[in-house]
Amino acid sequence: MLDYHDALATLLAGLTPPAADETLPLSAAANRTLSRALPARVDTPSFDNSAMDGYALCDPDATRTAFCVTARVAAGDNAAGVALEPGEAARIFTGAPLPAGATAVVAQEDTRRDEDALHLDQPPRAGQHIRRRAEEYAAGGVLLAEGARLTPAAIALVASQGYAALPVRPRLAVTVFSSGNELAEPGAELLPGQIYDANRYQLIAWLAGFDVTVRDGGILPDDAAHTRAALAEASLASDVILTSGGVSVGEEDHVRAALEAIGTLTAWKLAIKPGKPFAWGQAGRARVFMLPGNPVATFVTFFLLVAPALRALSGEAAAAPRALPVRAAFVKGKLEPRREFLRARLRVEDGALLADLMAGQGSAMLSACAGADALVEIPPAATVAEGDLLNAYLINGAFQ
Repeated sequence: MLDYHDALATLLAGLTPPAADETLPLSAAANRTLSRALPARVDTPSFDNSAMDGYALCDPDATRTAFCVTARVAAGDNAAGVALEPGEAARIFTGAPLPAGATAVVAQEDTRRDEDALHLDQPPRAGQHIRRRAEEYAAGGVLLAEGARLTPAAIALVASQGYAALPVRPRLAVTVFSSGNELAEPGAELLPGQIYDANRYQLIAWLAGFDVTVRDGGILPDDAAHTRAALAEASLASDVILTSGGVSVGEEDHVRAALEAIGTLTAWKLAIKPGKPFAWGQAGRARVFMLPGNPVATFVTFFLLVAPALRALSGEAAAAPRALPVRAAFVKGKLEPRREFLRARLRVEDGALLADLMAGQGSAMLSACAGADALVEIPPAATVAEGDLLNAYLINGAFQ
């Protein structure tokens, strides 16, 4: 069986995003992925300007505390005709262009003004409160790299450079199936032996956080021919197929065999808990990820394996989940030969980030997933004492 970190590296190494791209207006590009690097179009800032409301000063020796105010420059003004001589100052506002000869800017609250006479308590430091031309970006430099996610901050950055349209990766088409005769649609009356289908809706909800289009493939019955036909049809119009259940070794587990019949099985079985039966492969152009039927195992393997794969297929440069160190606020004595990922909630105490385990760590206990904000990684055959340093993966990007 593959260890998690080996499996993730193998999985990501075999994925490349589609070569095609499309151009979208800036207003429609949020959360998409750049298909090529963007250069800076202009120097940023494009001119020396003030970082403060206050006064621009000419004091080459940085020794003066008294100045004569001779000019006023506001944001948007053309300061080409304004020049300061030693001992002179100009009233200036945040973002306004710096007059020629200015050596520093002093904040308004650090001055005393009497008519045109300006007084400071101490000489200004050379260059203080001045934003220099191109100190952030020089025209022609890399503004955003290929594979950058177009977050709100990234959108603001490219807008500040005058970009009105952006080249992005196309949206992935994802088809989602559940598998099993025991599954019933939420809202339907349960027959004896049935349970409601949680996994398909869980996966669709996960996918809402990705830039993909989703097709709901429904529930696959425990029938080999039906499963083969459904996967084959989905492979014609999907970039990614997600299934849950039917991937273990039971007589009614048909999903893995169906993939082997119509495509290629790349890997099956991981040395992780929960999530051992996870598998992946390919059918036609579609990447196929087969998640376990237990809902917590689906939760864990989607986050740790499928989500990074979707980011890689979308062209994102940073695909792997990021871990942060936490201190265990729990004890674990039972040795587990597989790498475990326990559902936890994080808190800060005395400056330390601590992880508390959620009650109910069974692979069918969704309540622990619903309340958790992190997965805590327990190495194989390891015990945990309170205060031990462990890796945690933030499920929602932040903890509350």
